[in-house]
Amino acid sequence: MANRLSILFVFLSFLIINCSMASEFKQAYAPIKVGPRVIMIPIERTPDAPIYVSVKPDSAGDTLVWTAARLAKYYRIEQFVDGKWEMVNANVSGTRYTMPATASGVYRVTACDEYGCAVAKQQNRVVSEPFSVKAFYSNRSQVDDYGLVEVSWQVSGAATVSIMKSTQDGATYSWNALNPTQGTLKSHLSSMSSFTLTAHDFGGKSTSRVLSIATLPENPVELNGVKGSFLQPLFLSGLDVIERSVLEYEDNLYFATHGGRLHRYSVTKEAGKIIDWHGGWDIPLVGVVNSAPIIEGDKLFFTISMRNGKGKVCSAFLADGKMHSCSEEKSSNVLASPVIINQAPSSNLSAVSTFFTESQNVESGVYVFQRDGLIQVLDPNDLSIVLNEYRIGGVSAEFINTPSLITDDSGERQQFIMQNSENEIFGVDVPTRTVPSTISNTMNQWFGSEQTQTPSTNNQIQILPVVWREKL
Repeated sequence: MANRLSILFVFLSFLIINCSMASEFKQAYAPIKVGPRVIMIPIERTPDAPIYVSVKPDSAGDTLVWTAARLAKYYRIEQFVDGKWEMVNANVSGTRYTMPATASGVYRVTACDEYGCAVAKQQNRVVSEPFSVKAFYSNRSQVDDYGLVEVSWQVSGAATVSIMKSTQDGATYSWNALNPTQGTLKSHLSSMSSFTLTAHDFGGKSTSRVLSIATLPENPVELNGVKGSFLQPLFLSGLDVIERSVLEYEDNLYFATHGGRLHRYSVTKEAGKIIDWHGGWDIPLVGVVNSAPIIEGDKLFFTISMRNGKGKVCSAFLADGKMHSCSEEKSSNVLASPVIINQAPSSNLSAVSTFFTESQNVESGVYVFQRDGLIQVLDPNDLSIVLNEYRIGGVSAEFINTPSLITDDSGERQQFIMQNSENEIFGVDVPTRTVPSTISNTMNQWFGSEQTQTPSTNNQIQILPVVWREKL
């Protein structure tokens, strides 16, 4: 009798439902076992809400793209107009919708099926940048001792991003609602696997990148190998070298590894002849060096990219690897190598001319090219001091590769050659600063002028004009 009363109570509780829901949607049921019997009880069941609702503004009509929601059969699109939500389309079967040209503002998407609707998801991304996969990489080419690997991505202008893992034994696994801009996922591998990243733009166009990751051998052995007649400094070193980071200088190799260290290898000589290489110092880093360091005097300058999307610039002494100076963390990745500009003596002005006339000299310092397009000039003696900041005018600049520096025959005019994500190359003159005449400096000293030539760290960001540009 008690069982019957409890069953009746459950039925009565779930029969009190919203009238509109009852007329628009079916009632969902779930089996429940009561003693020897299985009965069906009414339940509330709705799809999941979309994770990302992205909008690409366009004068011809804004495009909405959202991640597919589990169990959803269709979607409702609403627009916020005059302080309230108005229905645009109550039955969209896909995950993409183009608004009328007259529409604008804020939108939201609701996932529904025959049993009900999820909570509406308001747009959480507005995208305007060009579509491009900037990076797809792993923290190592072989899993760690626990069989784990991290895979990271950075994408611009994408509506959706997904990753599929395919293993050597034919199994597959997919992540279909990833962050469309950047992220990292961890995965356990039991066999050789490949990760395929697929990004879609707002028009449905897709592009893919593939990474292959190996597992640890079951019975690792050390092979003797044959070196042959060519020098192979890292032969059987076991180091996971980042190829772009290798720099050779005066019988030394400087390079970084995916494990987040910077190494120096040196030669062993007999009677002036190189017979072998040996490890020197190595430095633990807070991130990864993606490009070759540069050498200035007795120091090594290099950029570090961190997994939180930030970066920094550091210098270390060549002799022992001791750190000399580091910049503050930059708000954007620093993937390109720094470029050092030294002040060249002017050859066009005589001693008399320089006494009376001010001149223009290129701005010296350590030039740091951030991924978001910001160029900073740092003090080489103290990298925490920002001398000036610049951006490129008239082009979309995102620094991934190190700009090339060219100098004219006089040595006075210098120019950066850069490349952007739209397959353009362009030239930008290295900025200059005004050098006062000798007599002007002398007068300032005599009469107590408070003006100095010390650069300010509070300068506003200046614009560097593009001198020329060409499409690749």
